[in-house]
Amino acid sequence: MAKKKCPACGSLNTVKIIYGLPTPETIEAVYRGECVIGGCCVSDIDPKRHCKSCGQEFGGGSLYPLFEMTSFEFYVGGYFGPSHHLYIDGKRKNKLIRYAKTQGGMYVDLKHPKNPINFHPEVLLKEIPLPSEKWLSFIKDLSTLEIPCWNDEYNNVAILDGTQWELIIRLPNRITFRKNGSNSYPPYWNKFTKILKKYVGEDIG
Repeated sequence: MAKKKCPACGSLNTVKIIYGLPTPETIEAVYRGECVIGGCCVSDIDPKRHCKSCGQEFGGGSLYPLFEMTSFEFYVGGYFGPSHHLYIDGKRKNKLIRYAKTQGGMYVDLKHPKNPINFHPEVLLKEIPLPSEKWLSFIKDLSTLEIPCWNDEYNNVAILDGTQWELIIRLPNRITFRKNGSNSYPPYWNKFTKILKKYVGEDIG
C-alpha cells in the first residue's frame, strides 16, 4: 500500500490509525511500527493516518467544512518581484475573487475595494465571479489539501528578505486557520498555487 504524505511536514513515514478494541494482531502490528491505536470510540471525523515524523494526524472527515468559510485571504510576495493578493468574502451572495498584483510588496486593501490605495497605477486589479458551481469546485479543490493540518508557520531562517506568504481562512464561531511562512512552504504548496491559478488565471507563488 502506497504511503500517504503528511500535510504538515511532508514525510512519508505515516501509518494507519486503528480504532476499536485492539486485537492481538493489531497489537503486534503496533510493536512493528505498522500502525497506531486510536481508541475505542469511532466517528466519521476521526483522522485515518498518523505521521511518525511530526505526530500530525490527518485524513479524516473535517470538523471545519470549508464550504462554511466566511472569508479567504491570501498573500504571497516580497520586496523583489511581484506580490499577489486574494480575498473572497464567503458571506457575500454573489461570490467573487478579488485579486491584486503589485510590485515591491506594495499594500492593497481588497476588503474595501474603493480604498484609493487600490488605484495606484502599478496595481493590477481583477474581480473574478464565482457562481455556485465554481464556488463549490473551489471549496472541493481546497479540501484536498488538508489545510487545517498544515503547520502554523514555515520559516527558513537562513534566508533574509525573499518571499513571505500568509493564508487566513475564517469560519463561523470565530474559528480561524492562520498559516504563514518565509521562504518555506507546506508540502502541498505547488498544488495549492495551481488551484489558485485555475480560478484566477495568474501564476501565483
